[in-house]
Amino acid sequence: MKGCISDREKRNFHTRGLHKPIAYLNKVIKQDFILVDGICGDLDFEEGGNPVQMNRIFCGTDPVLIDSYIAENIGYRPDEVAYIRIADDIGVGSSDIDHAEIIVLSKDQSIAKPSSSRKVQKLAGYVQAKDACSPCYANLIRALARLDDEGLLCRFKNTPILIGQGYKAMAGSGIGIGQCTSDMHKSVAGCPPSTSIILDFLKNL
Repeated sequence: MKGCISDREKRNFHTRGLHKPIAYLNKVIKQDFILVDGICGDLDFEEGGNPVQMNRIFCGTDPVLIDSYIAENIGYRPDEVAYIRIADDIGVGSSDIDHAEIIVLSKDQSIAKPSSSRKVQKLAGYVQAKDACSPCYANLIRALARLDDEGLLCRFKNTPILIGQGYKAMAGSGIGIGQCTSDMHKSVAGCPPSTSIILDFLKNL
């Protein structure tokens, strides 16, 4: 939406702090359709460096709901993001994901590919993947990145995290991520489970 304002105002946004101006800009300039490219995101910043392939595209008509859903998918509660909270308060849209109608048109079943990023490879060292789908694997990698940021990832050093279709109907004492690992002693359901759900599950462990 910042593309709709002058360069001078863009600089003013940063002077005022981004969150409140973003929320109010969306109040002034109405959106009818929002499209989010989730094909290949990055763990850290928009210019890339640590890419994680997700193979997903999201669309909707409520900008606050879309951003809330995306925040949830990358491991943040909507109320942790100030501009989402402000936009909800001033009536731009709703952040209530629990009561949203979410329609999945097609599920990507492509197998996750190894990343050349050193950071992603380090995180993948905690995972034993067998034919893991890209969206599920990407959500797990993002959750592990958040754990690493909080200094908690080292607690899983000797406990491999299992993910992928290769674990279907396979019982065991491991930690499983996603519907395919439901027979493991400890697992989190979902196809795919969101990053925030995986993060909460691993934190509880």
